[in-house]
Amino acid sequence: MPPHAFGALLTAYREALSPFLTEQSPQEQQVLTVLNARDVLHVELAQSPPPKAHLLSEIHALDRQLKDQAAVMAEQLNFSTYRQSFPKPPEQWWWFLDEALKTPQKHPSDWVFKGATTLAWAISIGLLLNISGRFLLGGAGVAGLSAIALSNLLTLLKARSDFTDAGNEGVQLLFDRFGLSKSGQQIRFRFGSTALLALALFAFWLTLPMISKQYNTRGQTLQEEGKLGTAEQNYNRAIALNPDNVDAQYNLGTLYEDIQELDKAETQYLIAVRGDFPEAYNNLARLYLQSPENNLNKSLALLNQGFTLADEQKSFPETRFSLHKNLGWALLQQEEYTLAASALDEAISIYEQLPASEQEYVANPGSAYCLLAQVREATGQKDVLPAWQRCCQAGDRSNPEENAWLTMARDRFDAVGLNYEKVCQTNALPL
Repeated sequence: MPPHAFGALLTAYREALSPFLTEQSPQEQQVLTVLNARDVLHVELAQSPPPKAHLLSEIHALDRQLKDQAAVMAEQLNFSTYRQSFPKPPEQWWWFLDEALKTPQKHPSDWVFKGATTLAWAISIGLLLNISGRFLLGGAGVAGLSAIALSNLLTLLKARSDFTDAGNEGVQLLFDRFGLSKSGQQIRFRFGSTALLALALFAFWLTLPMISKQYNTRGQTLQEEGKLGTAEQNYNRAIALNPDNVDAQYNLGTLYEDIQELDKAETQYLIAVRGDFPEAYNNLARLYLQSPENNLNKSLALLNQGFTLADEQKSFPETRFSLHKNLGWALLQQEEYTLAASALDEAISIYEQLPASEQEYVANPGSAYCLLAQVREATGQKDVLPAWQRCCQAGDRSNPEENAWLTMARDRFDAVGLNYEKVCQTNALPL
């Protein structure tokens, strides 16, 4: 074809594109005119010698303009139906402009969002494993299994939408519905949904200390009801969910001490003292006083630290009573009788000044009287029987050391011809 004829075809292609470059609203017929003009030019290019460089440059510029109008043309023309009626080879790319719109346009920041999505997935999986592991470590129970199931379900649904063919198809339909494919926002959408999953799991992870407190409270109630096995399970769940829950550590120690598993009790108290828990210092000191090794120095050091913490934290009177009572016990074993008597008198004073409604919160009040009786005996005082009488009145045989001291009280009354039961039931003599 002569050069002027090729130029005419190029001019026809340019003029067919011109309505799309203005503010006019092109119609379907105009779209077909452009595509037909490009078809004619394509045939001519295939049959003629290569055109000159300036013509190639102009064709390339017009093709770029045609691609820029793909979205406008796709709104006016159903490309797929025309391709069915008039099949086109892939090299006639202008008949596939609608397909090109479905491929999200890459953006320089896409790699940032892809990396952030990977990081969000890593955080989500880490949180999921951490949450599930904590619940399972303490024995999940119904509530724990429900929490694990919900967390895993959310993660599995998100993973299905991101990593399976069926999930990707569903997400693609959603993208098409809201036009996300055209705007190239798929990567950002996936990042946003993955970040939301990570935030939801993180928020749940932050609630674990509160759930731990609930398990601890439930354990205390069960322990008071004598349901020690179930109470132990709740304490273990509380500790698994929040290893820093020193209340649960301490309460579990008291439970083990109640059932005379003293090694386990010591372990829990040792953990609780790291949280500056004065009650744990007191109970650990008492365990050392009962131990065969009779670790008096350890007990005194723990009691001194317990007193410091009790003063700083303004602890309850029952805590200060126990600290003074155990200090008197340790000093008695050291044969520091004057100091022991002073500590025990202070413990008894704290107990007796409490209202009757609050005295029930004091653990083993009889111990102070039993120990005071032993101090008076060791120093040869004559007013020993009133202390032994208060010992048997307030003592508790379910407590191992008090049981031994109550037996001592019985022996003292038998030695002077007094009936143990009657003496313990009469009004207390003044100390």
